[in-house]
Amino acid sequence: MAAGVNHNERRRFVVSRALSLFAKMGYSKVSFLTISEATGIARTALYRYFKTKREIFDEAIHEVTSALADELKSVSQKNLSVSRRMEQSCFIVMEAIHLKKEFFQAIFDFVFSMVRTGEDMRSRIEEFTGGFRVTLRKLVAEGIEIGEFKKSVDPDVTAETLFSLMESFALRVLLGVENDIHAARQRFNATISALAV
Repeated sequence: MAAGVNHNERRRFVVSRALSLFAKMGYSKVSFLTISEATGIARTALYRYFKTKREIFDEAIHEVTSALADELKSVSQKNLSVSRRMEQSCFIVMEAIHLKKEFFQAIFDFVFSMVRTGEDMRSRIEEFTGGFRVTLRKLVAEGIEIGEFKKSVDPDVTAETLFSLMESFALRVLLGVENDIHAARQRFNATISALAV
């Protein structure tokens, strides 16, 4: 490798370019050669950073989900009512899905292609979505504890229900039947309001 090359920067550059390719072309149509051509880095040099296309894709997913996790953490620590923090958290995820629709389409493409080959994707999906579920659960539990939410509310069931609504929203966006993010936000807000005392 060339002297003076910042390898961390180059790795991030590869992931950034690959992210665009995955979003534009879908996981299955992107190859190491495509990534090599898009980055201007020889395939042999790419192998020094990543062993497989899937490794690059995983890092791209990690980059997107880490940024979301940081935003969610920031919102969960704001001095707002629990309901408001939950609403903001849901909207952050909804907006990311809406704005990065093509990349999320590539993720769905990847997951479905792996499932078709018989791979169990449950742990992989949990790895990338578990943080949002945990955030929701903590917020619901806090709402119950401080008396903002009904005592009869189950934090696990409620977090899973809200997460399922988010999955439904994502699928509807990817299918092109959910174009009004504000109408979807109102549905989430109504669901969250139903928890209140």
